[in-house]
Amino acid sequence: MQQSGWTRLNREQAHETLNRLSGHRDAIVFSKDTTEVAWRSLPFYKNYRLYRLVNYATMPTFSMYFIGNGEDFISIDGTANAIFAANEKDPITVTQDNVVSYLDFFFSNVQGTEGDIFLIKDPSKMPFMATLTAHQQQNVLSSFKPLSITASVSSLHVAGTLYYGGGLISATIQVAPNGRLAFLEQNLLLTGIYFPHTPHSQQWMEAY
Repeated sequence: MQQSGWTRLNREQAHETLNRLSGHRDAIVFSKDTTEVAWRSLPFYKNYRLYRLVNYATMPTFSMYFIGNGEDFISIDGTANAIFAANEKDPITVTQDNVVSYLDFFFSNVQGTEGDIFLIKDPSKMPFMATLTAHQQQNVLSSFKPLSITASVSSLHVAGTLYYGGGLISATIQVAPNGRLAFLEQNLLLTGIYFPHTPHSQQWMEAY
């Protein structure tokens, strides 16, 4: 069954996946009888997918995410190391067509030292835009710098606007072939923009 890009495993497939995860220290809270397992593709990997485990035994439900190929799994634990480990095990291919999806995936699962990082593609659709005052919304729109992607011999460069630490910044993000990032040419555009919740959700893949 497929919903919003997710393919839900049937009971037998889900139990097989949970059996493989049974030795994983982060998966012991999941019961076969109350857990839904689904996956969705990641365009920058050849074999690895994003797996979602939803435990319906709790209210609200509790979810965990893994990167894996059906046999080998890496827990998404909020650190960059988990993603870098996946990039090595299933050598990543970052192109101009999928680099924005990769950055969305990376930022939705790895926090910066000052909080969430959110790459803004369309400021009018920015999460929680409606929570800002009319003056703040106008400042966001006027400060926005559209995305541009350029390629060099050794890396890709994505220039644009990001939400980070309660403000908007313009920056160029260098993405190496192995998926590691470096921030270049950072400039503060606007401060005092705070959202009541994280701007991220696992719906980040809907756009591609």
